[in-house]
This record gives sequence, structure tokens and C-alpha cells, in this order.
Amino acid sequence: MSENIIQDIKTDEIFLDEKNPRLPTTTGRKQQDMLVYIARNTSITELMSAIAENGYFPGEPIVVVPRDEGGFWAVEGNRRLTAVKLLQDPSLHPKNSRVREISEQAKHKPTSIPCVIFKDRIEVVNYLGYRHISGVKQWEPLAKARYIAEYFELHTDQSQSPAERYREVARGIGSQAPFIKRQLDGMAFYRHIEDRGFYEIEGLNEETISFSLVTTALGYDSLLKFVSHDPDPFLNPSKLDEEAVSRLTHWMFEQGRAGETILGESRNIQRLAVVVEDKDALAFLVSDRNLEKSYALTKGVAVDFYDLLSAIEGQLGEAVSSVALVDLDEGHQNKIGNIFKQARLLRSAAED
Repeated sequence: MSENIIQDIKTDEIFLDEKNPRLPTTTGRKQQDMLVYIARNTSITELMSAIAENGYFPGEPIVVVPRDEGGFWAVEGNRRLTAVKLLQDPSLHPKNSRVREISEQAKHKPTSIPCVIFKDRIEVVNYLGYRHISGVKQWEPLAKARYIAEYFELHTDQSQSPAERYREVARGIGSQAPFIKRQLDGMAFYRHIEDRGFYEIEGLNEETISFSLVTTALGYDSLLKFVSHDPDPFLNPSKLDEEAVSRLTHWMFEQGRAGETILGESRNIQRLAVVVEDKDALAFLVSDRNLEKSYALTKGVAVDFYDLLSAIEGQLGEAVSSVALVDLDEGHQNKIGNIFKQARLLRSAAED
């Protein structure tokens, strides 16, 4: 960073980044389209007010790279650039009266911004990774994955094994290889469903999808194997199973009349991972669309029951150790009696 130039650059020479990973693919890449999207979807008026009152804080320079056509791309700081541009010309976002009001009353309307100049995108890629993937100003999950995907595709050696390439990305941005792989697995899944219009699931799009739910699901080996015939679907997207991807997407995101999904809470992913490994349970889930009943057909129920018994046994052991230290009253005695009755019922049911 110390080798890079820092200087004030006129705002009309700085352009919003067409490759900004935080912009939805449905947003146009014209400067006006990107500016309006950023203005509408961030707390832009708050930032405008702060700059209008106090001026631009020099401790927050924008990171730029030169454009082939002249000027610079703002590879980091697009929101700050948008705020300054709107202070200068509120007509860029005419439908927001608050933007015009702030501009008209502004004490400061910077015409230049302090910028850190990198010579090209390759040079800046690690800096952005450290800052927004594993650093203090982390992007939302889908933006992270898009950035990691671009890094993987453009800045790793294709002759290396997938594992070596994952490690290379991890070293570059200060992360871990398993995290990188999980993000890329999720990106392969996401691109597949995006290309298919999110299977026309009502309300599901790139701005509403829970990408972290996708990566959590594919973090389970059984679910990854369920949707992909290759352990590295980002490198071999043709190996994704169309039917399985569609089913998993519907289970996770399609809502019923009451707003519920077949998956339900995200913690149920663990149960879903067990179900897809069991032929009978999976067939029942496909036909009946009930995860709880499907899970009951697997060995997972027996494991859960054993864990429950172990927890009860442990807590009873603690109670036995503590009973001598307690001055028992009628309430305690009633609880002990109820536990004894429940234990006898459990034993009786087990012996039937």
C-alpha cells in the first residue's frame, strides 16, 4: 500500500465500477443506472449529510485504477463517490427530494476526492479481499462469493489442482481453503439457478436469496453429492444435477401459504442432509414434502434420541450430586416424583 500514490482526483474523472460485485446482475452498467441503484439501496442521504456538513474525510480515500478510456474506476468507495456526485448534481437522482434538499443546503460540495491509485485490478485484488472478505468491512455473502469467484477465475493457475487453487485464493485474501471452496460451490449452485430464472419461485431473486443458506447446505457432503456429480462443481458446472438442484432450491426457498418452506428453520439443514442419504426418506420427502416425517424414517432419529438420553442422564447425575446440598421443599419433592414417574413410563415403553 505504501508504494501506491495517494492524490486528490476530480470527481468527474472517477467512474462507478462496472465490475462492482455488490451490484445485482440485473442492474444496468451505465453510470446513471449504477448511481440510482446505490442511492436507492443504501443510506445515501445520511452519508451526503455528513459530507455536506463536514466535508470529505481525508482518512477515507477511494481506491481507484486507471481506465483505458481515461479517468479512473472506483474499485472501492462507490457509495462515497455516489454521495459526492449527488451533492454536486442532485438531478442525477431526481425522484428523491431529500437528495436535492441536502445539496441545496450543503456547506461543502467536494469537487475532488482523495484516492489511492493502484496501477491495475490485479494489484488491488488482495487488498480488497483482506478488507471485505476477511477484514473489518465485510461485504454481504453473495458479493463475497462473486469476488472470490472472480479472483479464482482470473488470478489462479489453471494447471494446478482445485485444492491448490483454493489455497492460493485463501492465501491471497487471508482466509481458509475450506471457506473458499464452500463459497465457490455455492456460486456454482447460484449461477445454475440464476440462469434458470430461480425456477420462477415467487419472490426469489438475487436480492432476496439467502446465499449463506446455500453455502451452509452445500457444506454438508451429502447435500453437495446430492446436487453435484463432481466434488468441485464450480470447475465442472455441467455435473450439477438439474433435478436435484431444483428440488433443493424449492425445499429451501419456496414458501407455502403461511410463508413457511419445507426446510423451515436453517438449523433443519442438518436433518435434510441426513434425509438425502436415505433412499426411502428421500422418496417420502419428494412425495409428501414433509421434512419432519421424512427424517423420522432415517437412523438420524435414533441418534437424536440417544443424544437426548445422554443429556438427561448427565443432568440427573448433576442433580444427584447436588441433592445433599439442598434443603428440599415440597416443590422439589414433587419434581423428583414426576421425574421418577416419567422414567418408569419410558422404561415401560422401551420394553413393549
